[in-house]
Amino acid sequence: MIKIERFVVGEIEANCFFVTDDEENLAFLVDTGDYSFELKKRIKEFGAEKVKYILLTHGHLDHIGYASEMREEFPSAKIVIGKDDAHFTNEDDLNLSSLFGMTFRHFDADILVEDGSELAFGSKKIKVISTPGHTKGGVCYIFGDCIFTGDTLFRGCIGRTDFPTSSKEDMKKSLEKLEALDGNYKVYCGHESNTTLDRERKNNIYMIRKDLI
Repeated sequence: MIKIERFVVGEIEANCFFVTDDEENLAFLVDTGDYSFELKKRIKEFGAEKVKYILLTHGHLDHIGYASEMREEFPSAKIVIGKDDAHFTNEDDLNLSSLFGMTFRHFDADILVEDGSELAFGSKKIKVISTPGHTKGGVCYIFGDCIFTGDTLFRGCIGRTDFPTSSKEDMKKSLEKLEALDGNYKVYCGHESNTTLDRERKNNIYMIRKDLI
């Protein structure tokens, strides 16, 4: 059984997801942006040594801010990020920590991914699709019928395109890529509530009218 638990972390209230798979007896994290006592408690309950990855959808502070500390406490977990955002983890102007007047522990990711990459997860795979727009190296992770979209796609909205390395044209192409995926997916966003891909295809104005981006 796959279970996805959402923890809202940090001042900017980003979503961090803890994904457990009882069949594989493994787990992974998505976007460890800040400290969460409840999350750490939950990880230890499941088994810290079973956490295989810390998946980062992009390189902004509110999504990467506690990744280094999590890897230190749970060393079985490898940090994964899109290759074009790899340098964000050490450059404060890019990760926006300088904009918010905040500091965090710089780090290097263990695994760099790109469009089409696959991560082994027991007998299963976590698939990676490149979705630049919010940042150049933004990626989404597909696991089963779930997709973790970070700040690319929200319920009824999309991520901002006015930050360093952002691109409106890239965002349009990334939305087209998501829209063209076969079938419906449960969408786990970087902020606010979850949604489904069908709902966004039908109701998200930026998917319907990409000229508005």
